[in-house]
Amino acid sequence: MSTHTETVMSFKSEMEAHLAQSKLSSSGIKSTVHRFSRYRALASGGYLLKVSTCDIAQARAILNKVAEAEVDMDEYVSDDDESYTRCPVCRSVNVQAEPLSTQMFLLSVVLLGLPFLFIARDWSCRKCDHRWRT
Repeated sequence: MSTHTETVMSFKSEMEAHLAQSKLSSSGIKSTVHRFSRYRALASGGYLLKVSTCDIAQARAILNKVAEAEVDMDEYVSDDDESYTRCPVCRSVNVQAEPLSTQMFLLSVVLLGLPFLFIARDWSCRKCDHRWRT
């Protein structure tokens, strides 16, 4: 590895940085993880992944491709596991809770979070785009 290195990406956790380092290593790119002080590590960008300047473009392309890839949770969750929220139409576990409106969020904060216990949430399925309320 050349003595000249550049930061390819920064991470909030050491685990994320080492996972990215592993991905680069599997593609034949040598990299190192650098940690700043404990306080800077708690802030964003505390762990830096550095690669040789000649590998910087290829490393960014690999890491950007990984960041854009979506994980299909249906491959990892068995059909009889009911601990996950599922889409009522296609039974997929690739669902997400829609964010609350600004007014509802502020009301919940003012009332010390109690409305969060009683608010019906809107959900959407990432596979079939179905939307429903629980």
